[in-house]
Amino acid sequence: MNPPVDWEKAASPNRAWNFHFHSWDFLSCVLAAHDRTGEPRYLSWAVQVVCDWARCHPQVAPGMAWYDTAIGLRGYRLGYVVERAARSEHVGDADLTLLLRCAELHLEALSDDRFFAPHSNHGFYVAAGQLALTRRLRGLPGLGMHRRQARERVRQLVRTQFTPGGIHREHSPGYHLVAAATFQKLLDTGLVGEEEFRPMLDRIQEALAWFVLPNGRLAMFGDTSHVSVLREEQPHIADPALTFAVTGGTRGKAPNDRWRSFPEAGYFIARDRWPKGPEDYADCSYLAQTAAFHSRTHKHADDLSMVWYDRGHEILVDAGKFGYLDQTTPDSDLGRAGFPYAHPSRVYVESTRAHNTVEIDGASYQRRGVTPYGSGIRRAGEHRGILYCGTHVRHNRTIRHARTLALLPGEWLLVHDWLWDTAERPHTYTQRFHFAPELDLSPVGDRFAADLPDTSRLHVVPLLPATALPPVKGQREPDLLGWISRRDGELRPCWTSAYQIAGEPSCSISTLMAFGRKAPEPGLSTVDKQGERVCLRWAHEGEDWTLSFGRPDRKDFYFHMEREAVPYEPTPLQRVVDWMRERLPVLPGDGLAEESRRESTAGRLYSRR
Repeated sequence: MNPPVDWEKAASPNRAWNFHFHSWDFLSCVLAAHDRTGEPRYLSWAVQVVCDWARCHPQVAPGMAWYDTAIGLRGYRLGYVVERAARSEHVGDADLTLLLRCAELHLEALSDDRFFAPHSNHGFYVAAGQLALTRRLRGLPGLGMHRRQARERVRQLVRTQFTPGGIHREHSPGYHLVAAATFQKLLDTGLVGEEEFRPMLDRIQEALAWFVLPNGRLAMFGDTSHVSVLREEQPHIADPALTFAVTGGTRGKAPNDRWRSFPEAGYFIARDRWPKGPEDYADCSYLAQTAAFHSRTHKHADDLSMVWYDRGHEILVDAGKFGYLDQTTPDSDLGRAGFPYAHPSRVYVESTRAHNTVEIDGASYQRRGVTPYGSGIRRAGEHRGILYCGTHVRHNRTIRHARTLALLPGEWLLVHDWLWDTAERPHTYTQRFHFAPELDLSPVGDRFAADLPDTSRLHVVPLLPATALPPVKGQREPDLLGWISRRDGELRPCWTSAYQIAGEPSCSISTLMAFGRKAPEPGLSTVDKQGERVCLRWAHEGEDWTLSFGRPDRKDFYFHMEREAVPYEPTPLQRVVDWMRERLPVLPGDGLAEESRRESTAGRLYSRR
């Protein structure tokens, strides 16, 4: 790319590309090469490009060129070019004057509160760009005010964007990662004080470790891509827990707890254990639930959704990001419904039906014109090896929604939803689950089954009466359904199942997902209309299970489990087989009959009638 450049048309068809273009992302490798080698040709080309951009943008104006984040990202690149150009004998006075004027224009924009969004991660880029630019130009007069303003902005951002527990409030672990990395660089470069900000950064990094799945990918809540965070070296991470998570257990130290609730942020995360090291890193169970609504920023209509990883595979997945395409206007139908982008695939991944939660009347949860509830986490704990979480939120002002998750790692996951419209209006409630594209789902009556790549079998069984809808994969008409976006701009088909109750103001839907050769058999389960007393029963793999719990938002909440081995009671044919085995002679050197007896005896202990 050689100047002159048509800056307005070169990348304008794609919003994301246009943003990166005006952020000068392409300059990073060139400036790094100059910093490493000192060769004038790298700086000379960068000066030509920056001067060309400056001539085309002599003043602040609407458009991507003066988008808040783009200004911030350009700030530290511009600062490097100006500083090095001022010291170079290969840069003429005219170019240097233009560069200084461009830097002054950026300082004016960065100091303007209209470009500073303290509620968004964009604010971090603006404050960081302001700090970096003032540091590079520290010999110029009048920069003290900019430095003080930028540092105070960082303090404000830490207070508003992160919970006291270190969770980023933008509903997306991917942006938590980006904000944490930006914060770390501010500390590493000395742009902010170590003593003041290090304790908070430690909490931010430690919290982020919980969002790393056993396969090294981030939980795909909100606008988080399906990317691996595993790296052999992580020089910019100080926290031992995050170091352990992103190096695959080769460095750092795992947290001591196997579950963590973030009640202020609205997340619950559970594991069967943390691995000992890289050898068993991927061999863990993992469940994460989101019950967060702090603002509309990167917020999907995904209240109470979850992702689940078990037996070495992703099981339940989130829809992903897809991309930011075709902005809506506030007065459009999509805009009024809370969708900031109009591309059909983007609308789908944001929609309620694309997540592992309950869809009401075929519509998405409202995100505009409603007050964010903050966190829906009400209960969390562990009981006899079962990890559980209880959440409660309201939809459309009058519909109450309580969800209880119970996980026995490596064995089963129970999802119980209670919904009630206090206005007693009837609704259609659809509990949806989305399975990883590697799994092949098939209907079996009112149940579903999926074979995992390692020959394990997952059974999906309703414990309360509900209508099983046909499973869907890669549907385009009449609406998108059964897709996941693991890469920007790409949708990939995946199976989705659903249970539905229609024409009722209130309902309870309870689904058990269990591993095993045979499907669990539902027992006599009961639940009252108010969802305050739930008793779910089933039999599986030679054991009877009873799980009882209350409604998570009530003070008298309880959680109790009972399991009982079922005595072996053979069928008439099995009685004949056992009788014959008991009378088989044991020949010298032949342990076959004895082995048969041992297998038969073991069968009595673990088989179910």
